[in-house]
Amino acid sequence: MRIAPRPNPQWTFNPPPGWTVTEGWEPPADWAGPEPHWPAPPPSWPWWVEPAHIPDVSAPRQGDPAEVGPYRIVGRLGAGGMGIVYAGVDAAGRRAAVKLIHDMHATNQEFRVRFRREVAMLRRVQGSCCVRMLAADADARQPWLATEYIAGRTLSEHVRVEGPLSGDGLYGLAAGLAEALVAVHAVGVVHRDLKPSNVMVSPQGPRLVDFGIARALDGTSLTATGHVIGSPGWVSPEDYTGAPAGPAADVYGWALVVVYAATGKQPYGASRPEALAYRVLTATVDTAKVPEGLRPTVDKALAKTPETRPSMDEVLAVVADAWRDHHGELGPTTSDPATDVTARLKRVWTVQGVDAAAHQWDGAARQGGGGARGGDGGARQQGGIAVGDRQAARVRSRRERLRRVSPVVAVVAALGCAGVILLNVRPDSPGAQRPESSAATATDARSSPLASPVASVPETAADLAAALDLALDATPAATFSSQGAFAESAVSAQASGSLLSRVSPSEDDFEMRITPSDTPAADYVVAGGDLYVDRPGAPAKSLTDQKAGSADWYALMVAGTAGPSVIHQLVQNSADVRRTDRTYSGGLPTTRTSGPLRMLLDSWRGGNVGEENDNSYLSYKLTVDADNRPTSFVLTWKVPVSGSGTYESEFATTYSGWQKTGKISKP
Repeated sequence: MRIAPRPNPQWTFNPPPGWTVTEGWEPPADWAGPEPHWPAPPPSWPWWVEPAHIPDVSAPRQGDPAEVGPYRIVGRLGAGGMGIVYAGVDAAGRRAAVKLIHDMHATNQEFRVRFRREVAMLRRVQGSCCVRMLAADADARQPWLATEYIAGRTLSEHVRVEGPLSGDGLYGLAAGLAEALVAVHAVGVVHRDLKPSNVMVSPQGPRLVDFGIARALDGTSLTATGHVIGSPGWVSPEDYTGAPAGPAADVYGWALVVVYAATGKQPYGASRPEALAYRVLTATVDTAKVPEGLRPTVDKALAKTPETRPSMDEVLAVVADAWRDHHGELGPTTSDPATDVTARLKRVWTVQGVDAAAHQWDGAARQGGGGARGGDGGARQQGGIAVGDRQAARVRSRRERLRRVSPVVAVVAALGCAGVILLNVRPDSPGAQRPESSAATATDARSSPLASPVASVPETAADLAAALDLALDATPAATFSSQGAFAESAVSAQASGSLLSRVSPSEDDFEMRITPSDTPAADYVVAGGDLYVDRPGAPAKSLTDQKAGSADWYALMVAGTAGPSVIHQLVQNSADVRRTDRTYSGGLPTTRTSGPLRMLLDSWRGGNVGEENDNSYLSYKLTVDADNRPTSFVLTWKVPVSGSGTYESEFATTYSGWQKTGKISKP
């Protein structure tokens, strides 16, 4: 048998279905050929696949579709035995990973039945640490599935680069994975393929991807008789003995992944499949390096008989308590384990993901979209500033920012590039029912609310900052109205007009009328960091040079409190935000400000607010629309005064009419 040479040193071997080899195995130089009992590979089998960690967004290739469902295809993220994963962008600019199934599977009617039924179940999984499905069409000529983007490496890649996890990283991995599996089991699904390459390490916490190995949802197998389901060395003993593999198999898999994360080594080592099978059935996993708080639960979960293992709910409860004990928090908690784990991940998770593809994605979206932005080919002029140049500058400057801020709003899991996302549903689960007819199922898939992309609601400060970045880039122009006043003074003003968001650099453009409390109303233009009185031939003035009390200084007051870049900066520098529906509140010390807001505060203080003895701080309340664009923003500067309480200066702005294009012209 001839296997094509590896096309790229980073690509990995992709064994055909039924080849029971260890993860990471590839044919040696003296390979004599496949084992006699291994099935023949399908025609045109892709022997080598691109890395699952998505190093970048590669350009679309000849023959790639321009669109899949509601998604415009802007590049490739990876490829595997079941399909190709594309970078997709919907009409609102939201990103997704779109997996298009290979033709050889699309023509298999049994596969379509299985895929349709499993997609219906996948929609029901709601775990915080599970990758979310956004849309799917099992009845298209080529079935496809779109999921959110997860910024980060797989656990196996993370451990290989950074080493084993410890402390909150390990506790968070164990707890987050348990939370995800509880959610999976709650809808009658068994993942059944837990291994490090199916766990992503993101800045928000661990994320479980690639939901399971295929079996019929009513409990009858749609896989070949005699084949072991899963990856050698990572499956449960019952998988090898042929006994039914239910939720307890996932408990076993959870324990193996935790051991790997703690040690950096495969629990049963690396060997031929038959040797691994023997070890799984007879050997004891070494858990000595697992922390004492987790070890008893891991040991129980590794029991050879499924009935003696704890349930996943029990695992989650014990691990959540162990994590609390790790932080010295004694006594009962008022929240359920899943809520406690999710909240703690937001507070203490510090394992950073790697999103090397983020900036290429934006560039690919603009280049790959052709005329999607109007097909003008060149840079449009907007207020004397070339929009093409401005957007290019945004992409360049965003590279560093998006390495720090995780774009969960538009997120992709690599979908386990070597395998399709398929489910294994427990025969006794409520969802384990026979499928409807093809026609009925197709109608349901298209009419379901999840058949089209779902706007993600940001939860953390990092999520919200990334959401604002994407939304303001897609629709940077708006009208606004603001008013504000400094406490214990007569300094106040109202302003209204139009603005153009420039998150990078942090200098928004304004065309506005300002009505101060102590001087006549005047029209101003702020463009490119310069200030102009809005009359023909007016010279440029620097915002930085404006002094409190001068008439032109009020333009700095508006730019420093109403600019979208100011909102983005405050959110990005916040430790956390609190959310009520689409309204977010947060705060931070004034020492963590920069740009126009910092200029304003320094000018009012007559000095540097970053001095060590400055104890003032900022609080804000931001409301965004369904596309994560600001609709109202209230900023409060709070200055504690000894013996006099706190002076509070408040600035409120409303926004409307967000558009893709706008024009701010220099006089």
